[in-house]
Order: sequence, then C-alpha cells, then structure tokens
Amino acid sequence: MSASEVLSPHTASELETAWGSAPFDVYAATETAGIASPCTYRKRHVYEDLLIIEPVDRTGNPVPAGTTGAKLLVTVLFSRTLPLIRYEMSDTVRLGERGCPCGRAFTVLEDIEGRIEDVLQLPGKAGDVSVHPIVFHHVLDQVAVSGWQIIQEASGLRVLLAGLAPGASTEGVRTAVAGALKEIGVVDTAVDVHVVERVERTALGKAPFVRGLMGRR
Repeated sequence: MSASEVLSPHTASELETAWGSAPFDVYAATETAGIASPCTYRKRHVYEDLLIIEPVDRTGNPVPAGTTGAKLLVTVLFSRTLPLIRYEMSDTVRLGERGCPCGRAFTVLEDIEGRIEDVLQLPGKAGDVSVHPIVFHHVLDQVAVSGWQIIQEASGLRVLLAGLAPGASTEGVRTAVAGALKEIGVVDTAVDVHVVERVERTALGKAPFVRGLMGRR
C-alpha cells in the first residue's frame, strides 16, 4: 500500500515489477482519514458516502471536472467530535466523471499533483514559473538508490541523492534536471547535485521530496 506521498508512475511500475502486484494507492489526510482509493481497474474512487471534496481555484470558486484545482475543500460526514465543513487543504487534485466498469457510482479522482507547498516558484522569462514535484520525479526516481530531495536556496536548487544508480553521474543528473526546468520555461536557476548517505529530515522526522524557501517543514 502506498500513502502520504504522491505515487509517481515510475515508482508504481518499479513496485509492481518487484512484488508482482500493482500498489494499492490510498489518498488520505490526517484530518479526514481516507478520501479515495483504486478499484480493480486502477481508478481512484472518492469515498462520497463519508465526505465531500470540492476542488476550487485560488479564489475559492469550484472548478469543473477535468480541471486541477488550486486547493481542496473537504466536508467530513462522519466526524461527531469536531465537524469539518469545507475544511481547506492545499492539495491540488483533479476530479473526473462518474461511472466505471467496476460498477461503483462514486466520482473518479483522476490525478493528485501534490500540495501547493511542494510547488516551487522559479524565475521564468515572463515571471515566476510553478514547478510541480512531478517534474523532478520524472528525472530523479530512476537515478537515486534510496531517495532524493530538492532544496531551494537563494543561490538555486540543491539536489540530494541518497545513493547513485549504476551508470548515473552527478553531472548527468544536473544536466537532466536543468533540461527539465528549461523545458517548462525556468531560467537563471543554478542546479547543484550531491550524493549523500541520507536525505535531510524535518524535526518531525519527515523527508519531503521538495523543500522551498518559504516552506521548510
């Protein structure tokens, strides 16, 4: 079972190859418990009998199905101790339509990009560019042996690799990360790559993939 962090397609593929079974990826939060999980067709269904989720834009207006929201409003239907009504979470998710070959009528959760705190704002030619963690997942999941981390600093990005996969090099990783950033419009951002024994953890023991200047958790 996978939880807590966004499960990238590459990681899911590696897990299935290693264990012979696709990972069961649960979307949940401490405040709400489970929100959605996949059926046998690997489509995530929202637990609509337990809660209501509303992807909204930055001003709080609902976004249509197929559009990724800037944040998420959650109403929990089963909590008797502390009611949560339109509780704001900084998750960026995209809902789909209803209907699935599995027979469930619950809405499909099409995508989870992560939390807004994990999105870096880097300079572009026409202003800041929002860089989602998936940009780094595509490059780093294949080269780090035991995990990776991006730390934003005033001088640029520091990339930590917990071990280096055979055939990979720090210069190759630097070039790949810089290329991925350039492809989405990022400019004037230095990339520094280091191989370390382990990635840095917060005071709570968490090892977030991305740590921004304003949001060191």
